[in-house]
Amino acid sequence: MGLRERKKQRTRQTLADAALRLFMERGYQHTTVADIAAAADVSTRTFFSYFPAKEDVVFADTDERIAAMREALAGLPAGTPPARAAHRMVERVFAAGGALFGPDRAARAALVVSSPELRAKALERLLAAQQQFAGWLRTAYPDMDPVRAAAVAGALIGGLVGAALASFERGDPVDRLRSALDGAVTLLEEGVRAS
Repeated sequence: MGLRERKKQRTRQTLADAALRLFMERGYQHTTVADIAAAADVSTRTFFSYFPAKEDVVFADTDERIAAMREALAGLPAGTPPARAAHRMVERVFAAGGALFGPDRAARAALVVSSPELRAKALERLLAAQQQFAGWLRTAYPDMDPVRAAAVAGALIGGLVGAALASFERGDPVDRLRSALDGAVTLLEEGVRAS
């Protein structure tokens, strides 16, 4: 990665960090884009060159997690059991790191749950992840019915999100969070085998 790209990444991360800090201090509704830009020492125009809207800054690392998920699936041969693919996605997402595993993960989750705009944006991102996994299933298993692929993908993404939120609320350390996510995938695997 070149100097320019590293600088862009730093600016993006500075904006995300400033936004989260301000959201925690003032609340999401009481923090403006101008506040975030000022705290990051950039212009509001610069903010909008990195994020299309205020709610997008909360999900700054979600694109990296979805890219890690996509990479995990791209390297798997056709016929890989769906649960194995899901375990591989979890491994890749953990390897990518990001704020999902940072010390503020419970506070971020509570922030998202407390705001209608953020809940809507989270749902949009979750649906994108679900559609990507369903697409992979249909490619890896050409005979799989599209409705079944969507159901398996929905169960997986829903299970992972539910396990992560419960783990955040419980205050689990990262290794226990990973165990919770692996457990959700195993539970799905058992359900798929039983059907």
